[in-house]
Amino acid sequence: EATIRNAVSSADMESLGGAPVAWANSGTGSRGSIEQLIELKEDGSLCRRFVTSRESFDGVALFRGEACMVGGGAWQMQRFDPA
Repeated sequence: EATIRNAVSSADMESLGGAPVAWANSGTGSRGSIEQLIELKEDGSLCRRFVTSRESFDGVALFRGEACMVGGGAWQMQRFDPA
């Protein structure tokens, strides 16, 4: 989740133009791509919703998630559920 959160939070929304964002975790060997990334304000917080694939030793899975900016400019995963 941390690798995906970092990819979501560091994505340049203006230059993406709807293109997927690739991510990889060298520690676990998992990788995937983040799609349907949208930015919105919820209760005054900046959030990004997304769908991501995860390819790992046990197969491929899809997840829906949401990361929001919290105090000090840090990002926190609010939701990360199997799709």
